[in-house]
Formats: sequence, C-alpha cells, structure tokens
Amino acid sequence: MTDGNRAGALSVMRPRSVNNVLNWLVVMLAFSLPLYRAWVSLAAILILLLWFFQDRLGDRVARLGHHRLTVTILFFLVLNLVSLLWSEDPTAGFEYWRKYLYLLLAPAIASSLRPVFARRALVAFLTATVLSVAMMPVVIIAGIHVRHIHPGNPAATMSHLDYSLVLAVAGVLILVHLTHSTMRRRQRLLWILLFVVVFGGLLLNIGRSGQFAFIATLAVLVPFLLRRRSPLVRVAVLTAVAGVMLAAYFLVTPFHQRVEIATTELHDAVTQHRVDTNQGKRVAAMVVGLEIVASDPVFGTGIGGNMPEFRRLLETRFPQLKDAVGWYPHLHNQYIQVTTELGFVGLLALLAMMAALIAGRYSNAEYRAAAVAVGCVYLFGFMGDPFLHKQLPLALFALAAGVISSNDEVFSPGPESGPGES
Repeated sequence: MTDGNRAGALSVMRPRSVNNVLNWLVVMLAFSLPLYRAWVSLAAILILLLWFFQDRLGDRVARLGHHRLTVTILFFLVLNLVSLLWSEDPTAGFEYWRKYLYLLLAPAIASSLRPVFARRALVAFLTATVLSVAMMPVVIIAGIHVRHIHPGNPAATMSHLDYSLVLAVAGVLILVHLTHSTMRRRQRLLWILLFVVVFGGLLLNIGRSGQFAFIATLAVLVPFLLRRRSPLVRVAVLTAVAGVMLAAYFLVTPFHQRVEIATTELHDAVTQHRVDTNQGKRVAAMVVGLEIVASDPVFGTGIGGNMPEFRRLLETRFPQLKDAVGWYPHLHNQYIQVTTELGFVGLLALLAMMAALIAGRYSNAEYRAAAVAVGCVYLFGFMGDPFLHKQLPLALFALAAGVISSNDEVFSPGPESGPGES
C-alpha cells in the first residue's frame, strides 16, 4: 500500500473508529445505569466529547435542527438558563441547570447510534437491571444492613425512588419487545422470564412512584399495542392485565402494604389535614407550591428561586406545615417543581419535550411503541417525584430518548436503518 493510499484509509477509518467508540460507550452507559453511578458520569461525558470528533459534523447539526425532540430540549435548557436572571438563588439554580445538561445525550446518541448498537444497548440495560434485581433477595435473606440498604429496602444500587423508575422503564421495554419481535419459543420464554424478574423486583422495591407509573402506563400502552385488534381482544387483554395486577396486590405483601399505607395517608392528609406522613408531606408541599405558582404564574421564580420562596411561605403563610416539609430540598412533583421555577411557560416546555418524544416520526413500530412506553412512564412518574432533577432517572431518560430517536426519520431513512451503517 502506498503512502497516499494508507493516508486515505486512515482518514476513512478515524471517523468510523470514533463512532464505534461512541456507540460502545452508549452500551456501557446502558449497562451502568442500573448498577454503578460512577460509570454513568464517565460514559456520559465521553459520549458528549466524542460526538464532536465524528465526521460530517455540519450534516449532523443540520439534521438535529429538524429533530423535534432536540429543538424542545434546547428550548428547555435555554429557558432554564435565562431564568437565572430573575432567580433569588442563581448559584443553586445553575447547579440544577448543569444537571440538565444530561439531556444533551439524547441528540448526541440519536444522531450517532447505529441500529445494531441500539439493540445491544437494550440488552445491556435489561441484563444489568436483572443483575440488580438479583441482589434484592440476597439483601433480604442475608439480612444485610449497609447505609440505606436493608431487608425493608432491598434496592442495593441506588435510591429506592430512582430504582422504581428504572424497573418501570425496563418492564415496559420488555413488553414492547415481546409484542413486536418474532421469536422462537425458547427466546419468547426467556423474555417472559426477564419480565417476571423485573416485575417481581418492582413489587418488592418500596418506591411507589415507579409502581404507579408502571401500572398507569399499562392502561395506555396495552390499548396502544392492541389498537389494530378487535374491541373484544382489547377488553380481554386489559381484563387479564387487571387480573394480574390484582393478584400481585393480594399475593405480594410488601406491595400490598405500601399501597394501603399510601391510600390511608392520602385520605388522612385530605380529610384530616394530617401532614406528618410520607404522602401527607407531599400534599403539604403541593399546597405551598401552588401558592408559589399563583404568585408567579407565567415565568415562575426562576430556577433555584422556588425553594427560598417555599421556605418563606412556610414562615409566613403556612407555619403549620413547617415541621413537616421545612427540610424539603425540592418539591416531590416534577410538574410543580418546574411550574414554580419557570411558570406555565416552563410547564409547556416540559410537556412539549415529552410530546416530541412520544410523537416522533419513527420508521419502526417497536421504536414507536417504546417512545409511548418510556414517555408515559415518565409522565406518570413525574406525579410522585421530580425525576429530571435526579441524576440517574435524568440520564436514563436521555439515554432512552436518544436510542429511540436514532430511529426517527430525520436520522433513519428506512424501517430497519439508523444513523450510519449497521
């Protein structure tokens, strides 16, 4: 090979090699999320850095300009950044804004990921999730007590709230794959077993936000998956799903107890104004949060400014709630969190971002269903916790949105193609 040919080959290999490394980092990120937080940070930083060193940067930027999810993400980021101008605590606000930069993983992955690596990322995420679930019976049986980990809270790799959302996302993705893939009998049984393991972990975990998000998502996802079937089939399947949920409620004691406790606490908070319980504190925070929204309904307090106002209102308007929620670092509801910070403009920006994911122009039916599934899990999960204010659920959203969007028609011209070669 002559020097000229060798130089030409190297010039072709270098961009492709960078893309290969980036694609493998996406797989690493997917595997890290359920297991090890440090790898999540490392993989995310490297993906964003390597994105700039691939070939055809101008072409990728131009395509992203036509990608609705990317546009809504950028608008959300800019709106938060600008809101620092009227925030009472711009330092805290900027720290929150820096965390939101994980959202940039979505366009970086969408415009770089090849179809074969999208499949590998799904398998990596589900494998790691199953490994994390396998730790739960060990914690329970061995009676392990390490920091927050104990038999009553067997989530060994992260907060039980974050873990509940990870399990909910894994569960719906397995269901989507089962309904859209042609498999041999043994393969189908293996995927069903994976679902049983993940669903069992979700029931044993004490995070109710993910449990609620999963069950509520099924009410939307199942009719969506069966939209071309007869009404009789849809009713039959929904009845079967409801039967499974009821069986889980009566047979799995931790799940049954958590549902009963939550129901009782919500009833007492509304009827007796009892706010010294888990759910009662959330109701109390919502009451104060709605007062903040009423004061600044259009643009809010600015990111970082809602919690100083929250504590001020506890001192002046709601002293009876101070002992219960005065220590809150954030409001336990993504919608209230964003609306207090950015007003209804911010709430619309958040909803636009979720709508852009769900209504993307996907070439493949499985990706379309996955977008509905992941979008609904977060939309319902937001009612219990501000998951976009937490590193792992935020990174998971960006990863899932990026992998799903790699099949958007902006990047993928055919039903089986993705960005680049497979």
